[in-house]
Amino acid sequence: MAVALLGIIGVVAGQLVNAYREDRRWRREQAREDLRWTRERQRWTEEREVETERYWRDQRVRIYTAFLAAISNVRIELRYVSDLLRDGGDLDQVRRERLLELTATARDLYAPLGVVGPADVRDQATELIGVFAKHLDQVMDGHPVNTVPLLASVRRFAATTREVLGTEPSNILTDRSTERSDSP
Repeated sequence: MAVALLGIIGVVAGQLVNAYREDRRWRREQAREDLRWTRERQRWTEEREVETERYWRDQRVRIYTAFLAAISNVRIELRYVSDLLRDGGDLDQVRRERLLELTATARDLYAPLGVVGPADVRDQATELIGVFAKHLDQVMDGHPVNTVPLLASVRRFAATTREVLGTEPSNILTDRSTERSDSP
């Protein structure tokens, strides 16, 4: 009976030891799996953040470029009409409608710029819209305007947007003459 009892205790003890070892092994595997999933979630999160950042940067590039093109078109048309008025011509209905259409396009493109742009870009765009509106009023009244300051404002806006986007020409392109002089 004692031998049988010792046998039963031995079997139970063996099972407890095996269960303890299996439990430890399972915890180690679970910790490794948790760590792997944590790293995987972190990688997914980082990839998603990069995708989101890239998406919004592309949106800003698209919006800034469209606004710059629209405002440049208005400036060019203002210059043409001002030259026409200086030469004694009149602002015909076709040119008037073209100016109003270009101005409406620039104004429409200003709204999204205000949403995605930082404060300095929004402020410069607001200033541009105001200056262009003042010049447009003068031209519509038959008075020529000097568009050279407008070109400087447009260039300043373009420089600010390049800075905000990190697309300064010096950041993107290398100077070919520097490359040649540096090469052996």
